[in-house]
Order: sequence, then C-alpha cells, then structure tokens
Amino acid sequence: MKAIIIASQASAILAILHLAAGPLRAAGPLVADKPIPVPDSKGGFDFLEVDPAQRRLLASHAGNGTLDVFDLDTGKLIKHIPTGMAQDAAVNAEAGKYYVGVSTEKIVAIVDSKTLEKTGEIKIPGPSDAVVFNPKNRCLYVDNDDGTSVFVIDTRTDKITATVTIPEAPEYVLYDPASDLIFQNIKSSDEVVVIDPASNTVKHHWPTAPALKPHGLALDTTSHRLFSAGNNGKLAIMDSLNGKVIATVDIAKGVDQIAFDGGNKRVYCAGAGGVISVVQETADGATLLANVKTESTGKTLTVDPKTHAVWTAYGDKAGSASYIMKLSVP
Repeated sequence: MKAIIIASQASAILAILHLAAGPLRAAGPLVADKPIPVPDSKGGFDFLEVDPAQRRLLASHAGNGTLDVFDLDTGKLIKHIPTGMAQDAAVNAEAGKYYVGVSTEKIVAIVDSKTLEKTGEIKIPGPSDAVVFNPKNRCLYVDNDDGTSVFVIDTRTDKITATVTIPEAPEYVLYDPASDLIFQNIKSSDEVVVIDPASNTVKHHWPTAPALKPHGLALDTTSHRLFSAGNNGKLAIMDSLNGKVIATVDIAKGVDQIAFDGGNKRVYCAGAGGVISVVQETADGATLLANVKTESTGKTLTVDPKTHAVWTAYGDKAGSASYIMKLSVP
C-alpha cells in the first residue's frame, strides 16, 4: 500500500512539472548555432560553395570584395582573398584551383587552393554571376549577369573557347555528371535551359511554371530530380531526363540560392527575410517540412555533404559587419 501511495505521489509531481514546463515541442529540421562574426569585413554575400576534399566553405563576399575561405569543421576564417566583387566560386580539384566570378571588374579570378593566393585572372566580355566547373571537359561555364551569354573557358589554357547564346538574365547554373549536361535557370523566360557541353549549344528549353523567375537550382543525380526555385514562392520538381514538372511545393518567396543534401534527400531554399524552406524529397515529388527563420539579410546557403549541416552568410543591415551561421540537423 505504501509503494502505491509513493508511486501516486511521483506521478502527481511529474504531472505538475509537465504542466509547469508547458507542452513538449519536437525539434525542428534545423537548429541554428550562434552566428560567427567574420573578422575585418563588412557587407553581404552572394553564392556559397563547398570544397569537400579540403573541408572548406567558400563564400563569395561581394560586399567585401573578397573570396572568404572558412574551415568547415570550426567555422574559423582561414583567409580573405582580394578578388573584387565576388559572385560565385567553382572548385577545380584536379588542378588545385578556385575560379571566382567577379562582376564589376568583369573577370574570373584564379586562386591557388593550396596557397590561397590569387595567381591570375581571365578577362570576360561582361559581368559574371554564377559559375560551374565541368570536370569532364575541364571547362568553366560563366553566366553573363543579366545578359544573354554563358562564357565557356577552357581551364587548361584559361581562354574563352565558346560563347553559348541563351535567353536574357541567367541565374544559377549547375553540371550534371550523370547526363553530362549543364542546367541553367533563366528568370526572364521562366525556364531551365539545357546546354550540351559536347557542342556548347542549347539542347532544350524546359518551362519551370508555376515556379516563376527561377533563381536557385539543385539536382539529385540518383533520382534524376531537378529542383528549380521560383522567386514567387514555388519550387518546381522536374524530371532531369525530360524536363517534365512532376510536383510543386510552396516555399518562401524571394529565394536566391538553394542546395540539395543527398544524404537526407532534402532541399534547402534561402528566401527573403532570412527564411530557409526545408523541403523533403519523396517518391512522388517533395513536401515542405518547415520554414526556419534565420537572419533577415541572409539569402544564400550551401550544405556540408559530410555533416549535413547548412551554412548561410549575411551582412548586417547597416553594412558594417558580416557573419556566417551553421544550422545543424538534430
């Protein structure tokens, strides 16, 4: 009888503690760490990329005129590399180089990935935006920011060898090693343009509607899914073999960069107002897991494929300080 009374009292105490603490809340799909101030810098960022082999975060720090290189495991700044207004970076691991698209100066900066020194530059006919490296033909594909061209640079000679004519205003560009194709988002015509690297010509035009003014682009090479993020708050899930839109997910509006985590089959979309939409890929398309609030000036992100953590970067509203932030998967 005494044991029963003690058990009842224990249950009552637990109930009181539960009520006092409020309802239990499940952890969200991302948990933000404390922002990390970036030393000796200011202004906002454009695209973020990862060098997985050297465990580095490459941040195109447009507002600071540098490519910022961070240690992915600690978040510590390794070096600011003066480049000019950096917009995006691509990794050529075989040659030990980073190629940085620099808009105002109309160049592609060449950086030695060992010494982290700028070793040269390639002049281009107009300002650049996104860049991607194709390891098969060893060519770099450089968007002409808001223009009608993709410049093709042979990294063995660092010369422009072709110019691909496209509709106006390209956004993000990526390379698919499975199909050996280049996918290019075009915001003016609401489409993905497919470029054949063998001929450096446009092979297909794939509409992204209802995703309009597409910016961010990501790819699952195993399921052949292409994810195109419209500025209007729609994510189009497309078949990367034929361009058919198979599903659409509502996401944050004003998305710029998106990234795909192959380990967790998730797409992370960085939207206006510092909202990251977390989208789970499914057998028949995708579904929204949550909208995670970060910082209001952050619209760019990337994923660490080893830890599955998401990294974002931003400048404060005054333009006087800069930060990076890690968000982990619980």
